[in-house]
Amino acid sequence: MVQNIKSVLIGLTKEFGPDEVSSALGYGLSLAQQAAAHATVQAVSVKLDLTSAGVSRVVSGIVQAENRRLQALAEAAARSAQADAAAAGVICSARAPHLSYPDLLAVFRAQARLNDLTIVDAEPEALTLDRDLIEALLMDSGRPLLVVPSDQDVFGTRRIILAWDGSGRAARAAADALPFLRAAETVEIVSVTGEKDLADTVLGADIAPHLTRHGVNAVVQTLPALEGDVAETLRNHATLTRADMIVMGGYVHSRLRELMFGGVTQSLLKQSPVPLFLSY
Repeated sequence: MVQNIKSVLIGLTKEFGPDEVSSALGYGLSLAQQAAAHATVQAVSVKLDLTSAGVSRVVSGIVQAENRRLQALAEAAARSAQADAAAAGVICSARAPHLSYPDLLAVFRAQARLNDLTIVDAEPEALTLDRDLIEALLMDSGRPLLVVPSDQDVFGTRRIILAWDGSGRAARAAADALPFLRAAETVEIVSVTGEKDLADTVLGADIAPHLTRHGVNAVVQTLPALEGDVAETLRNHATLTRADMIVMGGYVHSRLRELMFGGVTQSLLKQSPVPLFLSY
């Protein structure tokens, strides 16, 4: 059983239609059920604003109709989430804010700070509002973030990979993830060596005794980077070992640099076979 997780925030964004499926919701409610935690669902929709006072009535009407549609989608998602939570025996509160994007980010960040953990759906594309939300929550909320891929809707901690490079962010992630690491049958501390941009890596044997003192069943694994690619190495290893989660420190650089050179965090946000637990 997961202990010391008392409240989780589940973020849903509604943009298209009622057929949108959220893995984060099922995963988050499953986690809350196992941890006996309170769940807060934030089903958000972005309010479209007219930038010019001189637009026609036709355009204004179209924008107003779209705002009503988006708000209705979010409200329906919030109601559905509460029904799903009740069926799972999870105490849940749900909100459906309909705000401009800057205001929505501010509300989301503030809400995340009142919870132990925020859970959101993965967004493969870098230049999207959902990816901006992920990065804002990671960098500015002060809380860890769980990013759930589209085919993962049941929480599990049988086997967890802790990506370890000795950095401050990796240490923060390990500390934030302790409730999950303690609950896991096995925690594999994975250090990847030979990465093209990293001269020295602090190996997992350095952090293993500390985690063991906290009741974590930790084993150490050192892997060579596949063609110099840490993210692909972690993806491949998670798939081969049937891991339930990757825990790692999150790195967010300038968008231009990430587009040109990639990056472990961005690469795993784009494609991960398992949920990513990130701390910054």
